[in-house]
Amino acid sequence: MTGERSVLNEYASLTDWLQEIAMKISEEVFFRPIKPGKWSPAEIIAHIRAWDDYLLQERIPYLSSGASLTGLASTVEEVNKSAAAHAHSGFSKDEIINETVKERQKVVEHLKPLDRKQWTDTFYIDKFPLCLTSYIKGLIEHDEHHKLQIEVFMSENGLLLTLN
Repeated sequence: MTGERSVLNEYASLTDWLQEIAMKISEEVFFRPIKPGKWSPAEIIAHIRAWDDYLLQERIPYLSSGASLTGLASTVEEVNKSAAAHAHSGFSKDEIINETVKERQKVVEHLKPLDRKQWTDTFYIDKFPLCLTSYIKGLIEHDEHHKLQIEVFMSENGLLLTLN
């Protein structure tokens, strides 16, 4: 179970990054696009929260050996638009970050009690075989992509990036 715990711990570590790094962004910079035509840190972080909610509602309850799940083609645009709108619906930087932390913690709490078999059982998304371990590793890569975007943006805006 060590490998699965390691993956889960890495997935959970986003909350530390949000609290230690993302909280350093000023309110004004938080809502500024990272590049023309791109999302702001607020939208990116709201996007992560939205997909954690999707995972909690639409994936985890249906993951079992041999399960066949539909892909995301029709869902991606809808979830992303909703997340971007949420980021600009009057919430503060702290509220957006804190709700993302809470959503990630909820997902982690749902994954903690799963045994090795549940982490390694094969399921399918559009006939593509996966296991929970590889699925969560893919989400970690997604997190890393967005964290890097935000960190580069912070650096470009003169914000020091050091962990406490």
